[in-house]
Amino acid sequence: MSTHNITKLFPFCRVKICNLSISDDSTFTYLTLKPDKRFLPICSCCHRKVRSIHSYHRRIIHDMPLAQSNTYLLLHYRKVRCPECGIRVEYHDFVSPYARYTHRLANFIFTLCEHMSVQDVSQHFNLSWAQVKTIDKTELKKRYHKLDLTGLRIICVDEISIRKRHSYLTIIANFLTGQVIGVAKDRKCKSLARFLLSLPSKVRHAIEAVAMDMWDPYIKAVTTYCPQAAIVFDLFHMTAAFSKIIDKVRVEQYRNATLSMKNLMKRSRFLLLKNPNNLSVEERPRLKEILKHNESLSAVYILKDYLKRLWQYRYRACAEKFLYYWCQLALDTGLKPVMKFVGTLLKYKYGILNHCRYKIHTGKLEGINNKIKVIKRRAYGYQDIDYFSLKIIHATCN
Repeated sequence: MSTHNITKLFPFCRVKICNLSISDDSTFTYLTLKPDKRFLPICSCCHRKVRSIHSYHRRIIHDMPLAQSNTYLLLHYRKVRCPECGIRVEYHDFVSPYARYTHRLANFIFTLCEHMSVQDVSQHFNLSWAQVKTIDKTELKKRYHKLDLTGLRIICVDEISIRKRHSYLTIIANFLTGQVIGVAKDRKCKSLARFLLSLPSKVRHAIEAVAMDMWDPYIKAVTTYCPQAAIVFDLFHMTAAFSKIIDKVRVEQYRNATLSMKNLMKRSRFLLLKNPNNLSVEERPRLKEILKHNESLSAVYILKDYLKRLWQYRYRACAEKFLYYWCQLALDTGLKPVMKFVGTLLKYKYGILNHCRYKIHTGKLEGINNKIKVIKRRAYGYQDIDYFSLKIIHATCN
């Protein structure tokens, strides 16, 4: 005779299993659960024991599958008259009030949604797409509705494109931990301002530095709502901006070049933008030939490497001195795009020089952006931005 007991698979308190039935094809298992009258019901709101019963009800609850059989619980439950809360559903440790799925099924679905799409999980559990999404989103909200921001001192801000036609999200991360602490729709001033205002006053005033690109709406939000924080522009965005200047000079020089020079300059864009260490053996002689025959391209190519030295300085006075030296070299070229870039550089010099004190950058966010793209690709995009934001935060909190 077997000594095994089915109740070990369903260790639910304050209820007892009254009936177990399995469909003929073994695809469905049904258990009937009734209140254990040895215990007084508990109010689901204040968790106090209550004697007065208001009414009796029942509902079907989806539970973890048994083997290949989908399991459903027919739960008989009571509504109680709580002297403090009024009429409430009685509390059960395995299911939330009015929920149609158990806690353990929700936790399992949440775990699978980390690695599978919502559609795949819904097919696996014979649930609708909307049910799986609701379960996953609810579990994410439980875990990340309030993040621990203790010790937050340095943050980095960047945007990511989520679909065509200039649709963006603003991503805010803790630079020291790499954890995303906020996601805002669009990349406007009010997007970042709303996040900063949502922070507790003590946390917001403890922020020392913010790494970002030279995007004026972000700068305005930080200077307005977090004025004590030092704004730091990193090397990546500055060199990316100067790369556009190099490309403009290349196009301008190509238009005015001779036929032989045009043939030499064809498809040379990435030769000029690449770092010297990344050039192949075949590319080096060709780049050398282009720079030898075109003085303007040679000048901007040298200026690009010189510009990177600006982020190597540790002392602000030395960095500022080199900045003005670089600007003078750039002005001496007489090239209009380069001269315009000098004005931009001087406009944002405060953020460049702050790098001497805070050696921070948005490089961590660039890595996070790759994670975000994987999350988006797995789901073929997200219509619910709040859900997408929670998935991003979850991906960087683990």
